[in-house]
Amino acid sequence: MWWRCGARGHLRELFYNDAGEVTDVIDLAPGSDCVALNIPLGQWHTVEVLESGTVILECKDGAYEPAGEEDIMEFYP
Repeated sequence: MWWRCGARGHLRELFYNDAGEVTDVIDLAPGSDCVALNIPLGQWHTVEVLESGTVILECKDGAYEPAGEEDIMEFYP
């Protein structure tokens, strides 16, 4: 599981299904309806930074492992 928080600024999290179709879009910003979210293990996702100076806090279970080829969606938009 990943956990992501918009500590400052504005960001947008996009979720995809296995076909590369956007299934959900969530905006995160301090003071908004959503300031943090959990990303389930195995969920395709990406983040867009929408404001200069945005700070993102991201935590995940386990040690850091660099992304491998199997971790990158081949049809990423």
